[in-house]
Amino acid sequence: MGRQKQAETVRDRLWIWGHPAGAYNDNSIKDLPRKSTVEPVAAADDMGIRNMIFVLWEHRPAPPFGEYYQPLRKLDRVIWSITGASGLTSAEEREHAYKLAAENPNIAGFILDDFFHGHATDTAADVAPTETTPFEGALTPDELKAIRARLVIGGKRLPLVVVVYTGQISPRALKHLEQVDQITMWTWDPAHLKDLESNFERLEQLAPGKPIYLGCYMYDFLHSRPIPMDLMQRQCQVGFKWLMEGRIEGMIFLATPLCDVGLEAVEWARGWIAEVGAEAAR
Repeated sequence: MGRQKQAETVRDRLWIWGHPAGAYNDNSIKDLPRKSTVEPVAAADDMGIRNMIFVLWEHRPAPPFGEYYQPLRKLDRVIWSITGASGLTSAEEREHAYKLAAENPNIAGFILDDFFHGHATDTAADVAPTETTPFEGALTPDELKAIRARLVIGGKRLPLVVVVYTGQISPRALKHLEQVDQITMWTWDPAHLKDLESNFERLEQLAPGKPIYLGCYMYDFLHSRPIPMDLMQRQCQVGFKWLMEGRIEGMIFLATPLCDVGLEAVEWARGWIAEVGAEAAR
């Protein structure tokens, strides 16, 4: 998810998290206002976002990915998943991901979703600062090292990006973090957004020099209810400040299957993006 060399706007630094259409319709998320039918690229267009992190959902779409990817070719940049939702992965999917990148120059990296097992809902107080036993991940550090060796594709090195929840900001993540290039930080429990600044500082200290992206949920998945609007606005306002200060590489809005279900947070985010998108980014 490397930064473009030319002068950028805020919109250039915004990403939308993509899943196959209707991904949330048949799982445990029961309180969405209605079912979603929007395809990922149509959702990105609707939100005014040109970059997508696309993540497989329950191994969907199945490889090969070329035909499914056709609409995504119009996007500026795409990050494709190496581990999908719930950390699901397979050697076959990974091989087809590399092939997809070789055929599509707008693929700008690979994402490890739901990578570390557990601790997503922990608070800073729950994370023992002296504990060093490595977390269990969807892949081992050695497997990540081998994957990184494959990521010079089309004459350029594509970054390996990992999802880290605030409850996973711990020395126990270090062995894996050494083998990734960039980090996305997510607050699973909206109540913990009050600690956004302190959690971000902890992550900066844990992984100095690693580019960080701020993940912004547009729904409270932990409690299956709309995210409070003051918290939705807070994460965007803080993220915008960090963008202007050069502290983060970008912001990620999750997710495309929420963009047509009538959520107030989505409507607000769409308007916010339209308002700030043209501003120059640091």
